[in-house]
Amino acid sequence: MILVYNCVSEPEAAKRYKKNLLKKMDTNKEIIFTTPGNVETDIAGKDFTHLVISGSAASAIDNNSWDGELSSVIDDFFEDDKAILGICYGHQFLAAWFIGKSCLFTMNEPEYGWNPVEIEPNPLFEGVSSGIFCHIHSDSVSKLPDRCKLIAESSTGIQGFQYESRNVFGVQFHPDYNYEEAKEVFERRSLTTPSIKEAYKNKIPGENTEKDGARILNNFVNN
Repeated sequence: MILVYNCVSEPEAAKRYKKNLLKKMDTNKEIIFTTPGNVETDIAGKDFTHLVISGSAASAIDNNSWDGELSSVIDDFFEDDKAILGICYGHQFLAAWFIGKSCLFTMNEPEYGWNPVEIEPNPLFEGVSSGIFCHIHSDSVSKLPDRCKLIAESSTGIQGFQYESRNVFGVQFHPDYNYEEAKEVFERRSLTTPSIKEAYKNKIPGENTEKDGARILNNFVNN
């Protein structure tokens, strides 16, 4: 059973994220979504094997109301040697869970659009061909926790890590968005943050880009 901790705070956006993620995950495992403040009710009596921590418009550098709750969820999964995948905000939060928020920083220029990522050979990236992924972030991870290894990087810095050889991963980019979904997010956020349009880049080489995101998600949930 898979638990998705959905950090997308705006209700309608959270619903869209859930719908889009379910379309990408090709698995026989049951998928349960929870949102901040609802974990205790949503996970009661359930035996989970995988945890996915989503992105968020919130900053992992800030002290958010759900920090304690999400940390406790990670505690339980990690101590029981269960699989964890943090995406964007989730990647940053997971790194900070290991060594504190001092490993996070706000970038001089936000990264929005589709940019290349250099990936290392890793089961998480099996079958990935393009290496071009969606980016929607202005914060980043500056250093890796001890016993974590770099599995992806780009010109902007750390893009992915794994804890030892366990199924515990963080990825800064978004394997959970395809082109149309990401375009909607960019357009919506640019209404309140005009600088997004200036930062936006699009280096998509072809249709494999969108398939690669789904491959990563399914490599994780089916391992």
